[in-house]
Amino acid sequence: MEMNGSNLLWFFAFLFLAGGGNGFLGARPPMGPPPATQSDVNEAVNNQSIQQQLNALGIATQNNNFETAKMFQDQNLLMQSQNNTNLINIIQGFNTLTQQMISQNANLGQKIDQLGFKMETCCCEIKTQMLQNRLDDANAKIVQQQNEISNYQQTQTILNQLGRFVAWAGSGSQAAAGAGA
Repeated sequence: MEMNGSNLLWFFAFLFLAGGGNGFLGARPPMGPPPATQSDVNEAVNNQSIQQQLNALGIATQNNNFETAKMFQDQNLLMQSQNNTNLINIIQGFNTLTQQMISQNANLGQKIDQLGFKMETCCCEIKTQMLQNRLDDANAKIVQQQNEISNYQQTQTILNQLGRFVAWAGSGSQAAAGAGA
Protein backbone atom coordinates (compact mmCIF):
# COMPACT_ATOMS: atom_id res chain seq x y z
CA MET A 1 0.00 0.00 0.00
CA GLU A 2 1.27 3.25 -1.10
CA MET A 3 0.86 6.38 0.94
CA ASN A 4 0.47 9.59 -0.79
CA GLY A 5 0.02 13.06 0.71
CA SER A 6 -3.77 12.82 1.09
CA ASN A 7 -3.65 9.39 2.74
CA LEU A 8 -1.07 10.68 5.16
CA LEU A 9 -3.26 13.62 6.02
CA TRP A 10 -6.21 11.32 6.70
CA PHE A 11 -4.03 9.12 8.87
CA PHE A 12 -3.04 12.09 11.11
CA ALA A 13 -6.57 13.31 11.26
CA PHE A 14 -7.73 9.87 12.38
CA LEU A 15 -5.09 9.80 15.11
CA PHE A 16 -6.06 13.27 16.22
CA LEU A 17 -9.72 12.47 16.38
CA ALA A 18 -9.18 9.11 18.03
CA GLY A 19 -6.91 10.37 20.77
CA GLY A 20 -8.22 13.85 21.36
CA GLY A 21 -11.17 14.85 23.44
CA ASN A 22 -14.63 14.00 22.29
CA GLY A 23 -13.77 11.82 19.36
CA PHE A 24 -15.47 8.59 18.71
CA LEU A 25 -12.86 6.67 20.77
CA GLY A 26 -13.66 8.20 24.09
CA ALA A 27 -13.85 11.27 26.20
CA ARG A 28 -11.09 13.77 26.09
CA PRO A 29 -9.00 14.10 29.26
CA PRO A 30 -9.10 17.54 30.90
CA MET A 31 -6.36 19.98 29.91
CA GLY A 32 -4.07 21.36 32.66
CA PRO A 33 -3.67 20.32 36.26
CA PRO A 34 -6.52 19.01 38.32
CA PRO A 35 -8.22 21.48 40.62
CA ALA A 36 -6.35 22.16 43.90
CA THR A 37 -7.62 20.88 47.21
CA GLN A 38 -7.52 22.76 50.53
CA SER A 39 -4.45 20.80 51.65
CA ASP A 40 -2.72 21.54 48.33
CA VAL A 41 -3.36 25.27 48.83
CA ASN A 42 -2.13 25.12 52.46
CA GLU A 43 0.95 23.19 51.36
CA ALA A 44 1.67 25.73 48.62
CA VAL A 45 1.30 28.63 51.09
CA ASN A 46 3.55 26.86 53.59
CA ASN A 47 6.13 26.15 50.87
CA GLN A 48 6.02 29.77 49.79
CA SER A 49 6.47 30.90 53.41
CA ILE A 50 9.40 28.51 53.84
CA GLN A 51 10.91 29.75 50.57
CA GLN A 52 10.59 33.35 51.77
CA GLN A 53 12.21 32.45 55.09
CA LEU A 54 15.03 30.63 53.28
CA ASN A 55 15.50 33.66 51.00
CA ALA A 56 15.58 35.97 54.06
CA LEU A 57 18.06 33.62 55.77
CA GLY A 58 20.22 33.58 52.63
CA ILE A 59 20.13 37.39 52.46
CA ALA A 60 20.97 37.64 56.19
CA THR A 61 23.84 35.18 55.70
CA GLN A 62 25.14 37.20 52.74
CA ASN A 63 24.84 40.41 54.79
CA ASN A 64 26.73 38.77 57.67
CA ASN A 65 29.41 37.55 55.27
CA PHE A 66 29.67 41.04 53.80
CA GLU A 67 29.88 42.65 57.25
CA THR A 68 32.50 40.10 58.35
CA ALA A 69 34.53 40.72 55.20
CA LYS A 70 34.20 44.48 55.75
CA MET A 71 35.36 44.10 59.37
CA PHE A 72 38.37 42.06 58.22
CA GLN A 73 39.14 44.66 55.58
CA ASP A 74 38.84 47.49 58.12
CA GLN A 75 41.02 45.56 60.57
CA ASN A 76 43.61 44.88 57.85
CA LEU A 77 43.64 48.58 56.91
CA LEU A 78 44.04 49.52 60.57
CA MET A 79 46.86 47.01 61.01
CA GLN A 80 48.57 48.22 57.83
CA SER A 81 48.24 51.80 59.04
CA GLN A 82 49.68 50.86 62.43
CA ASN A 83 52.45 48.88 60.74
CA ASN A 84 53.28 51.87 58.52
CA THR A 85 53.33 54.13 61.57
CA ASN A 86 55.62 51.69 63.37
CA LEU A 87 57.93 51.48 60.34
CA ILE A 88 58.08 55.28 60.11
CA ASN A 89 58.87 55.49 63.84
CA ILE A 90 61.58 52.84 63.49
CA ILE A 91 63.11 54.60 60.49
CA GLN A 92 63.02 57.93 62.31
CA GLY A 93 64.62 56.28 65.35
CA PHE A 94 67.36 54.79 63.17
CA ASN A 95 67.86 58.17 61.49
CA THR A 96 68.15 59.84 64.90
CA LEU A 97 70.62 57.20 66.07
CA THR A 98 72.61 57.59 62.85
CA GLN A 99 72.72 61.37 63.29
CA GLN A 100 73.80 60.96 66.91
CA MET A 101 76.50 58.48 65.90
CA ILE A 102 77.75 60.81 63.15
CA SER A 103 77.79 63.71 65.59
CA GLN A 104 79.54 61.59 68.24
CA ASN A 105 82.10 60.39 65.69
CA ALA A 106 82.74 63.99 64.63
CA ASN A 107 83.18 64.98 68.30
CA LEU A 108 85.52 62.05 68.90
CA GLY A 109 87.53 62.93 65.78
CA GLN A 110 87.80 66.52 66.96
CA LYS A 111 88.88 65.40 70.45
CA ILE A 112 91.46 63.03 68.95
CA ASP A 113 92.82 65.87 66.81
CA GLN A 114 92.95 68.12 69.88
CA LEU A 115 94.67 65.34 71.83
CA GLY A 116 97.22 64.89 69.04
CA PHE A 117 97.90 68.62 69.02
CA LYS A 118 98.14 68.64 72.82
CA MET A 119 100.53 65.67 72.70
CA GLU A 120 102.75 67.47 70.20
CA THR A 121 102.60 70.64 72.26
CA CYS A 122 103.13 68.74 75.49
CA CYS A 123 106.09 66.80 74.06
CA CYS A 124 107.64 70.00 72.78
CA GLU A 125 107.06 71.64 76.13
CA ILE A 126 108.58 68.66 77.95
CA LYS A 127 111.60 68.61 75.62
CA THR A 128 111.99 72.36 75.97
CA GLN A 129 111.72 72.08 79.75
CA MET A 130 114.28 69.26 79.81
CA LEU A 131 116.66 71.32 77.68
CA GLN A 132 116.02 74.34 79.88
CA ASN A 133 116.79 72.23 82.97
CA ARG A 134 120.02 71.01 81.40
CA LEU A 135 120.92 74.56 80.42
CA ASP A 136 120.14 75.80 83.93
CA ASP A 137 122.26 72.97 85.41
CA ALA A 138 125.10 73.77 83.00
CA ASN A 139 124.87 77.49 83.79
CA ALA A 140 124.81 76.74 87.52
CA LYS A 141 127.93 74.55 87.11
CA ILE A 142 129.63 77.27 85.10
CA VAL A 143 128.78 79.83 87.75
CA GLN A 144 130.06 77.47 90.44
CA GLN A 145 133.30 76.83 88.52
CA GLN A 146 133.70 80.52 87.87
CA ASN A 147 133.26 81.14 91.59
CA GLU A 148 135.84 78.47 92.37
CA ILE A 149 138.24 79.98 89.83
CA SER A 150 137.58 83.43 91.18
CA ASN A 151 138.15 82.22 94.78
CA TYR A 152 141.37 80.45 93.72
CA GLN A 153 142.55 83.53 91.90
CA GLN A 154 141.74 85.74 94.87
CA THR A 155 143.49 83.31 97.19
CA GLN A 156 146.54 83.28 94.94
CA THR A 157 146.52 87.05 94.75
CA ILE A 158 146.32 87.31 98.54
CA LEU A 159 149.04 84.71 99.01
CA ASN A 160 151.27 86.44 96.49
CA GLN A 161 150.77 89.70 98.31
CA LEU A 162 151.73 88.19 101.65
CA GLY A 163 154.96 86.74 100.50
CA ARG A 164 156.17 83.60 102.18
CA PHE A 165 153.37 81.70 103.87
CA VAL A 166 153.67 78.80 106.29
CA ALA A 167 150.62 76.82 107.04
CA TRP A 168 150.03 75.62 110.56
CA ALA A 169 147.99 72.57 111.39
CA GLY A 170 145.01 72.89 113.64
CA SER A 171 147.03 71.69 116.65
CA GLY A 172 149.19 74.80 116.75
CA SER A 173 152.35 73.18 115.36
CA GLN A 174 153.90 73.70 111.96
CA ALA A 175 152.61 71.58 109.12
CA ALA A 176 154.72 68.77 107.76
CA ALA A 177 155.05 70.39 104.36
CA GLY A 178 156.73 73.40 105.88
CA ALA A 179 159.19 71.34 108.07
CA GLY A 180 161.68 70.65 105.31
CA ALA A 181 161.82 74.18 104.02
